[in-house]
Amino acid sequence: MNILLTSAGRRVSLLRAFRRAVQNLKGSKIIAADCDPTAPTLIEADESFILPRVSSDKYIEELINLCERKKIDLVIPLIDPELPLLAGSKGIFYKIGCTVAISAPETVNIGNDKLATWDFFTSNNIPAAQTFTKEEVQEKLKRTDLSLPVIIKPRWGSSSQGIIKCDTIDQLSFYISREKDIIIQEMLLGPEVTLDIMGDGQGGLLALVPRKRLKIRGGEVERGITVDDGLFYDYVVKIVQILKPFGAINIQCFITGRGPVFTEINPRFGGGYPLADAAGAQFPEMLIALARGEKVKPRIGQYKRGLLMTRFDEAFFISLENDPLGNSLMKL
Repeated sequence: MNILLTSAGRRVSLLRAFRRAVQNLKGSKIIAADCDPTAPTLIEADESFILPRVSSDKYIEELINLCERKKIDLVIPLIDPELPLLAGSKGIFYKIGCTVAISAPETVNIGNDKLATWDFFTSNNIPAAQTFTKEEVQEKLKRTDLSLPVIIKPRWGSSSQGIIKCDTIDQLSFYISREKDIIIQEMLLGPEVTLDIMGDGQGGLLALVPRKRLKIRGGEVERGITVDDGLFYDYVVKIVQILKPFGAINIQCFITGRGPVFTEINPRFGGGYPLADAAGAQFPEMLIALARGEKVKPRIGQYKRGLLMTRFDEAFFISLENDPLGNSLMKL
């Protein structure tokens, strides 16, 4: 079983989780690809490759060539910009014997476009953070019909970067006059919880692990703790039945006075997945089984509650003296 992590970046813990999952599959390799030759996963992987940036017209072509050349069985996409590309190209990969761990294009679009996320939640009676377009907020400001504070977010993608809190009308007016492709969302108070979810692609829920976010750094959870799934289970079953995600997705919500209120759907492995994995989630094992055409038994509730994750930086050190890459990087 050859598994490729694309846009792998710093996801060393996830790579190691997949390595554990294939330890009994003889001859398996965990391969990483990135556009940056200094990405940490490229050091940890069994083999590593440089691909063009996702924005390049050559990205999908080069990725398909790599999958054919290395006989890749399973591709794990890891950043938002490549998700629509891979969702739309899934059939091409299937023809060369490669499964892409990505949901259908419609599901990916609902996750990537926060306005579509809001429409999905509200049309299916799922409690969601009030969300407005820039134009709607401008009209509300004219009528003084807007409760503050609010949060400004990029409309596309699911990174926590680029989020702005606005406490005053002047501050809000300043940003909406300058920012493009944004949404404005009510600010929710209460614990923030990420729901790591595994779907079978047919509307079946295979696993759910909720984790409370305790501290965020650079848009990614640094400290978190697993919590009970009781508050979220019925909502997640409903969401999975409708969206039919294939593989890992994660959903963000806040626990408020009116219960869980949902804000985002991210159709990929979340940056904090290693906590769910350490708690017993086994998403890599399930994905590999699905890619092999095996029937996967759901693992609902089979994870350790109260497991704390507190992260720290770890480093690889590689001597690049007299190396072409090193010579390039050392230029002043």
